Amino acid sequence: MTNIKHLEIFDDLSEKHSTWIIKYCSTTFPKSIFMIWYRDNDENETENILSYKNGEIFAANTLIELKERLKLENNELIKSENINQWLENTKEVKIIESSTYDLISIVTNIKNNILDEKTIEGFADFINLFDDFINQDEKNNYLQVYFDDEIIKKTWDYYYEFIFWPKFKDKEKFKLWYQPKLEIDMEELLSKFEAVVHEFEKKIKNDRY
Repeated sequence: MTNIKHLEIFDDLSEKHSTWIIKYCSTTFPKSIFMIWYRDNDENETENILSYKNGEIFAANTLIELKERLKLENNELIKSENINQWLENTKEVKIIESSTYDLISIVTNIKNNILDEKTIEGFADFINLFDDFINQDEKNNYLQVYFDDEIIKKTWDYYYEFIFWPKFKDKEKFKLWYQPKLEIDMEELLSKFEAVVHEFEKKIKNDRY
């Protein structure tokens, strides 16, 4: 069981160095994998997924392996000062994921015509992650067409217009608010979403899986 004090320290260090661990669940991999999302110290505070110099996304099978490989593969990775400091300052702290992207549940729910609040939020969170990856490197610009797809954008826009911002502005009022149903072709949404997931996962360095 994770010590609460250690967890608080780790959360503080993640916030201080703008570096967080993502747990990623997909049927593509035999078990969950772990990635790193961080912000640069540049003027635009560019949001990135830790990647290799060849453009592949860094991923590890376990949290222990994640730390070990960050050190071993240091010269192969595009790293920022934030990650260097984060790694140095978490030597004695048990690390844990800050967020989970459960693609299995999202895809399963869409297949079953379920677009509840949690599913749409998970959908939007993943599309945001995909967008970060597109914008962190000009070599990824060819992926923009997937983000800009009409049905992907319609679902993403619905989340922010009818869920995220109303809840952000007034959580209590949101609980009583009846938002309009998202009218969408579920088969097409599933097809387009799976295409986005496929393009993203092709970039994950997966020779260990």
